[in-house]
Amino acid sequence: MIEDGPGEAAWNMGVDEAIAEACRREHVPPTLRFYTWRQPALTIGYFQKWDRDINHSLCEKEGTPVVRRITGGRGVIHGDDLTYCVSAGARVAELPNTIRETYLAISRAIVHGLRQLGVHADTASVSSRNSASSPVCFLSVGQQEVVCEGRKIIGSAQRRWRDGMLQQGSVLLCNNPEAYHRFFHSPDRRHPDQIAQDFRERIAGLDEFIPARVLPQTIADRIANGFEQVLGITLKRGELTTTEHRRAEELAFRKYAAVSWNRFRVA
Repeated sequence: MIEDGPGEAAWNMGVDEAIAEACRREHVPPTLRFYTWRQPALTIGYFQKWDRDINHSLCEKEGTPVVRRITGGRGVIHGDDLTYCVSAGARVAELPNTIRETYLAISRAIVHGLRQLGVHADTASVSSRNSASSPVCFLSVGQQEVVCEGRKIIGSAQRRWRDGMLQQGSVLLCNNPEAYHRFFHSPDRRHPDQIAQDFRERIAGLDEFIPARVLPQTIADRIANGFEQVLGITLKRGELTTTEHRRAEELAFRKYAAVSWNRFRVA
C-alpha cells in the first residue's frame, strides 16, 4: 500500500500508470495506492470527447487542469475526494480475471472499509444510466458500484491488459453539483437549479454520513483494512521504487501534460 499526499494532476496519472506497468512486469507486488490533489482538477475517461464534454475555456480561465485517464468511464472533478488506484499483474490469486468480477471484489473491499466508519455503504444491485447521457461519472451507476442510501459515493473505472489490470476510483468526500454544472457540458436543458437538485438526489459525499473531523488518511486506512479482510491479504506500507518514480516523471511530462494526449488521445 502506498499513501501519497497531494499531487499535480499529470503526476497522479503518471504514477498510477507507472505502478501498473511495474505490476504487469512483476517487478512489484499488487499495489493499492491512495492520493489527493494539489489543486482542483478534472479527469476524463479514455474515450471521452474533449470539445463535446468539457467546458475547456472555463478550465483554462480558472487554471483547472484537465487530464485524460487511461481507464474508461466519464468525467470526475477532483479536489474534494480521496482517490484510489489498484494495480496488479495477471497472476494474482486474490483477484478475479474479468472486469466485472474484479470490480465487484474491489467494491466489496471498499464497502467493508466504509462500514467500519459507520457508513451504510453497499454495492448497487442494478445499473442506472442518466437519460441525458451526461459526461459526468457520478450520474451513472454501474452494477456493483458503491452506493449509500441509494446515492453514488464512489466512481471507478478499470483498464485491463493480457498481463494485468488497473482500476482508478474517486471516493467523494463532499458533493459539489454546481462545479459539475460549470465544468462539464450537458445535453440536459433543464434549469440549473433542477440539475443541481438531480445531482443531490443521485450523488452523496461522505461528509453527509461521517463527522467532518474524519481525515482522508483515516478513510484510506479503513478501506485498506477492508481489502485485507475481504481479499484475505496483508498489505505492506511502501513507496515508489526508483524505476517507478523515474517512469512516472516521464509519463507525467511526455504524456499526461501533453495536449496531444489530453485533447486527442494520441500517445
